[in-house]
Amino acid sequence: MTMYWVIAYFLVLLVALLYKTPIVRGPWLFLLRSFFPNWKFFHAVGYVPHLYARAAKVDVQGQFEWTEWLHLYPRQPQSFWQLFHNTQTNLGLAQQNLIDHFWADLNDSAEGSDPRQLVTYKMVSHFVAVKLSEAYPAHSHTQFELRMLLDNPSQTTHTHVMMTSPIEVRP
Repeated sequence: MTMYWVIAYFLVLLVALLYKTPIVRGPWLFLLRSFFPNWKFFHAVGYVPHLYARAAKVDVQGQFEWTEWLHLYPRQPQSFWQLFHNTQTNLGLAQQNLIDHFWADLNDSAEGSDPRQLVTYKMVSHFVAVKLSEAYPAHSHTQFELRMLLDNPSQTTHTHVMMTSPIEVRP
């Protein structure tokens, strides 16, 4: 009898692997999506999306003076006390989940479509503006890049820029 259950299990698993579900789209669905993590990182091991941003101010000649690119999700150092109360790491995970959703939306969008129409683009743009206003309060312009990083345990081995935003005036 146990053998039949094992065979049935593998048959269900095979059907689940072969059956492709349609992608459900819609702006109302995005509101519900924030309750669920993006599980696409299980589909492939390799490149991981990271967000980099920079700020600029305009000099006397009207040229931009850019800062260095700032990595907006550096890993948080772990400590014993964060085991019970870990608000900063939880906030960082939510922000990285936003970056993952933005990457997935960019990856699923049609070739040549404007990413500025995506809800995730607007959320990432706002996130960048807030982070850069904290780091560089005198700067008036922002720009961000979504980079795909291939890491090994000790270093980043390859970087691919997936998208660079246009220069935006900070509100």
